[in-house]
Amino acid sequence: MISLIGEYDCKLDAKGRFLVPAGLKKQLPEDQQSEFVVNRGLDKCLVLYPVPVWEQELERLQARNQYVKKNRAFLRMFLNGATKVALDGNGRALVPKRLMEFAGLDKEVILVAQIDKVEIWDKAAYEEWMDNPEFDFESLAEEVMGEDHE
Repeated sequence: MISLIGEYDCKLDAKGRFLVPAGLKKQLPEDQQSEFVVNRGLDKCLVLYPVPVWEQELERLQARNQYVKKNRAFLRMFLNGATKVALDGNGRALVPKRLMEFAGLDKEVILVAQIDKVEIWDKAAYEEWMDNPEFDFESLAEEVMGEDHE
């Protein structure tokens, strides 16, 4: 099982590439350090999936009844823009232009480990989201993880 942690500041170059930090790559099994799937995420970020994690997501999606309209709509929206990316010889990943536009990525991005995948955020957007007064960490922790909500 993959267990990723950490936040990593990165810069996008003029072509939309970022260097995958060594500290993040080292947390992955060696055979999962060079190919990923990048896709739209929730909250206007992107998600970088190690290929085996992506394949697990696809299995979950295939289990949904395709004759249910909401399932088809979700599948269409979720898969829209999903792209396999291979790191180049310098360890950089290329973010497709359409996905960059979706997430509003500028030069400074932050990679946020999310257990078995990595969110890619525009740094300013991530900081704004984290400062959102709608989510008080202490109250959220109690509501999500407290005794009454097991």
